[in-house]
Amino acid sequence: MTAAPQSARLFEAEPDLTASDPYRVLGLPPTVGQADIKQAYFALIRQYPPETEPEKFKIIRGAYEKLKDVRRRTETDIFRPQPSPPWQPPSIKLALDTTFHPGDALTVLRGWGELGRTDFQEDFREIEW
Repeated sequence: MTAAPQSARLFEAEPDLTASDPYRVLGLPPTVGQADIKQAYFALIRQYPPETEPEKFKIIRGAYEKLKDVRRRTETDIFRPQPSPPWQPPSIKLALDTTFHPGDALTVLRGWGELGRTDFQEDFREIEW
């Protein structure tokens, strides 16, 4: 049984030199430590030296510059696109009183109209000419 090569254990995924995310360029998860970032950078520099692969070196160096110290890494993490959380509809529990009592309707009608009126003297006054 042979041990896995050092570079295979270092990278979580294959480095993606076309990505805009510096973690994907270096092939690392966002939770990795500073020492692992430096180790991945030097492994990629050995794989793509600046003398033979200048464009790839620029991409790798740019990703490393964004992650090499804690302050720059924090700024990068703040502006990195984050996946949105899964949408869940809000849980609204309405507690409506759906019971109906006929007395409630009569009370409303008495206050709203003339149903509760008992004095009709005003309706039978003399008409003035």
